[in-house]
Amino acid sequence: MLSRGRVVFIFLSLTTVFLVIGSTMVAASNRQDDDGSDSPYKYMAVFMEVFGLVSKAYVDEPEDASLMAGAFEGAVDALDPFSLYIPATAVTAYEQARAVGSKRSGMLVLKDRGVAFVVAVEEGSPADEAGLEKGDILSLIEGRPTRETPLYEIHGVLAGKPGTVIKVERLRNGQKDDIELTLGEYERPAVVLEQHRGVPVLRVPGFYDGTLASVEESLRTLTRGSEGLPGLEQSGKLLIDLRGVAGGEESVAYAVAGLFTSGDLGSLRSRDKALESFSTDGDSPWEGDLAVLIDRGTQGAAEVLVSVLSQTTEATLVGEATFGHSGRKRMISLSDGGRLEVTHAFFTGPDQTPINEALDPDVRVRVAPWLADDEDAEKDPVLERGLDHLLGDGAEDEEKVAA
Repeated sequence: MLSRGRVVFIFLSLTTVFLVIGSTMVAASNRQDDDGSDSPYKYMAVFMEVFGLVSKAYVDEPEDASLMAGAFEGAVDALDPFSLYIPATAVTAYEQARAVGSKRSGMLVLKDRGVAFVVAVEEGSPADEAGLEKGDILSLIEGRPTRETPLYEIHGVLAGKPGTVIKVERLRNGQKDDIELTLGEYERPAVVLEQHRGVPVLRVPGFYDGTLASVEESLRTLTRGSEGLPGLEQSGKLLIDLRGVAGGEESVAYAVAGLFTSGDLGSLRSRDKALESFSTDGDSPWEGDLAVLIDRGTQGAAEVLVSVLSQTTEATLVGEATFGHSGRKRMISLSDGGRLEVTHAFFTGPDQTPINEALDPDVRVRVAPWLADDEDAEKDPVLERGLDHLLGDGAEDEEKVAA
């Protein structure tokens, strides 16, 4: 946090500047208000007014540093859940946590309107072993309300030393549970090819080194046959499961997409130009019908693959809408030693549309949350609906709610 003295100095300096140019600002604001257009000046004036009133009127006298930090965090939070403001005093700890990422917890946690929630959990990870799942709300971490805890601090706790036990209060379906999460190294889950109802199902749990080779080997298995999966090379159908997949590199996802299609695959675009392009000229080893399972935990690199396949192979998307964010972040140094980490570019599919909104399914399947843990409920309605679509069973492509 900024020291109180520094914040007061900044505050007084800003006030002086505003007083010097205040008449010009007010005049400009009034002129722009008159013609119906927007102006940043009026927001500055309102900010100064709110800051002063809160300092005087709130029941307990707030610290100026806390107010300023909250204002900075709020401004960045309005952009997207991945952009962060890190004060100077927290930069070193944040950089250490950033280098670790989710390697010791196995889950991606973000905040939305102050609520910390789990976006995705890797299979076999400490978070998975602790019983955490995508969609869980983390109300307390180590006894501290997450609503009052900046996201960079939450990430720091989850990037602790292996063996560290973290106490978490979880909210799921209106129920509170106390969870103990033991951080540690774990082996990332592998690409898996299975057979369900005579249809091959390819589970791609992330996009890392080795993922491309594993997917390519799985496709070869389908084309040449295997004792473990007899007859699948004749089906001409493939179901790809990307539910809850939020890890890995977008470049790997483009490479995997090149196993199913060719030509322009997409790009990385900043505000006004393409920074990098992705394409392939190779022959696709797969020719057949595709369906892809997606949900709210499908994010980042997985959304790249979803976008490319849906636009170039007529793959049918089954499940729920994806998270809606596949971007690259940039770290900017601030004059006081703090950092600003913001999304400066988005990845696209072949149509060059930035992946900054959720990708909607063609066949929507929602599972009632109160049945998610019911052992007597249908085991996997999303998988079953995807298989139905590929096999032509119950051919109506409409919303299905398991309830």
